[in-house]
Amino acid sequence: MFDSLTFKLQYRSSHDNLFEHFYKPCLNNAIKYDRASGYFTSESLKLLAEGLDVFLFNGGQIRIVANPNLSQEDIEAIEKGHAARESVIERRLLKEIELSYKTIEDDTLNVLSWLIYRGQLDIKIAFTTNGSIYHEKFGIFTDQNNNSIAFSGSANETYNGLSQNFEKIDVYSNKQDKHRIDNAIVDFEKLWANETNELKVINLPETIRKKMIEYKSSVPPLALKNKELEANERRIEPRKYQKEAINSWKTAGYKGILEMATGTGKTITSLLAAKDFNETVKTCVTVIVVPFQHLVNQWEKDINFILGTDVVKCMGSQSSWINKAKEMVQEYNLGLIDQFVVVTTYKTATSSHFKNLFRKLNNSAMLITDECHYITFKGFKDFPFEKFKARLGLSATPDRWWDEEGTSYMKKSIGEVVYEYTLDQAISNEKLTKYDYYPHLVEFNESEMLEYNKITQQIINHLNKDDIDTKEKLEGLFRKRSNLINKARNKIKVFLQDFKTEDLDKISHTLVYCAPGDIEMIVKSISDLGVKVSKFNSDVNNKDREKLLTMFEQAQIQVLVAIKCLDEGVDVPATKTAYFLASTSNPRELVQRRGRILRNHKGKSFAVIHDYIVLPIGLTYDDFYKIAVKELPRFSEFNDSAINTTQNKIEMSKVLEDYNLTHLMYKKPWDVYKETKELYDNDSIK
Repeated sequence: MFDSLTFKLQYRSSHDNLFEHFYKPCLNNAIKYDRASGYFTSESLKLLAEGLDVFLFNGGQIRIVANPNLSQEDIEAIEKGHAARESVIERRLLKEIELSYKTIEDDTLNVLSWLIYRGQLDIKIAFTTNGSIYHEKFGIFTDQNNNSIAFSGSANETYNGLSQNFEKIDVYSNKQDKHRIDNAIVDFEKLWANETNELKVINLPETIRKKMIEYKSSVPPLALKNKELEANERRIEPRKYQKEAINSWKTAGYKGILEMATGTGKTITSLLAAKDFNETVKTCVTVIVVPFQHLVNQWEKDINFILGTDVVKCMGSQSSWINKAKEMVQEYNLGLIDQFVVVTTYKTATSSHFKNLFRKLNNSAMLITDECHYITFKGFKDFPFEKFKARLGLSATPDRWWDEEGTSYMKKSIGEVVYEYTLDQAISNEKLTKYDYYPHLVEFNESEMLEYNKITQQIINHLNKDDIDTKEKLEGLFRKRSNLINKARNKIKVFLQDFKTEDLDKISHTLVYCAPGDIEMIVKSISDLGVKVSKFNSDVNNKDREKLLTMFEQAQIQVLVAIKCLDEGVDVPATKTAYFLASTSNPRELVQRRGRILRNHKGKSFAVIHDYIVLPIGLTYDDFYKIAVKELPRFSEFNDSAINTTQNKIEMSKVLEDYNLTHLMYKKPWDVYKETKELYDNDSIK
């Protein structure tokens, strides 16, 4: 850790060895190294490799942004329009790699190749848009406690720059330097995201990345046999409950759904199942369908680690993936390749081009559907399920809410639930953290209740009509009525009163879920209290979301305010506290939100959930029951597994006893659903 080190304000070649005195101690105590360098050559790793052992042992990640080191001939070719800048850069980098391959005699290039393959080294290329040379030089080291050290100076990330040239660097490591360190972090993140004025930053060309990976040996070099990777390799062996899940799926004929609590490793379990199936059939295409584009990249990392095979990402515009996918399918059908993985979104999977392409498979295939409740008859009625001998669905809540026909079609296509791993089991087995649950009562006033009853009557008046216009009106009325509860006038007021009682300086890793339309007001109210807060909604693009989540994890942002963007697929395991200001009655939303908050994370022993329950206290029995029957199933769902469940029941019973409704404390969402549906079905029969 950096706390145990003392750094000088400046290191200069006249009396310091830059590598021995500064770089090596930093690498030995860091888990992250971000570097913006004027020039980068792979030869520089010949020196850096001396300090990488401990860095890699700690699971270190390196990100480098560098100038491609173009020759005068290259620059003239670009300026005269004889060649495109990107192609010149690609050619120059290729030459650099080949040069390094010939000149480096030790295992350095192999280490470089494995670092890139493992995802521990990422390189981006920067060039100016005004014809000048990108030549800035600064870097940031970060340790396991998120302490950072920044430096800037004349040294390039080259062998000569680090060992032979006369160089000087300035170091910022003290508390009084925090603003300089923070500035360096912000500058690098903007650089990495290609958001720096007069600069263009591009990913390392895929041809170069593949070329570098070609140089890796079949067995990882000793430098990569670190504690973190060995632990990961041990984790490839399924845990007990994962073995049970996989065996149940195999027994069911390689078809079925794993109903596992959010945060219990459904992704890893499914890939271990795919690994088992691939090893059995030898040749296999694995198609993985996920809800959102950002999840494709999350899955890719785990696929690379567990399956170690080629991945084709099919998402976005058809032109960006169709040719590559066609090529892979053709090569597979011809027997030129044995295995590959396709990761796509539900949107792309339901396109005619995707369906037609995978109808052409003539050998073994496996289908994994993440959050399989997204499978609908409308989107998948002509999907080539028959081409997939193995089908595996994943969901914490596979049954579709108020859509039994949809649930039936989904299970007919994928299989029945073959294994269940509940939240209580996960908490008991320490796969999820324990949590305290605090329900806060919010008064639903008389005028709001009158409006609620008015909308309810409008709904009743439309229920017996069966035309498209009526269905649209009903959907709008149901949303309007639901929003009355979600946006109860007293809710934000009660929340802010509760929030102010916290130690605002120490608040961190906190999520606030609110209703649409309230996010700006809540962000401003929290910001006015001097708390670092950001919204996390559809206004925020994917690139900025990654940045916000990193800042949130590092406690640079204390609070994130969201609507639905964190419901599925976004990992925020650092979260310790959550405030629920808005929820639907759909249990899927409740289960997913709670699961994200209960994920294990270093330094996190338990979590806290604050829930704002709207009740028309003081109004008639009928009015009270109408709202309570919608709000209290959430109380039952959250409270049953909480540490402080008994105290909450005592407090809630004091409110419900006046209405003789204490039994509602024990009814969960699906219990109420079944009772309501039974009443509805009986009314329909009459």
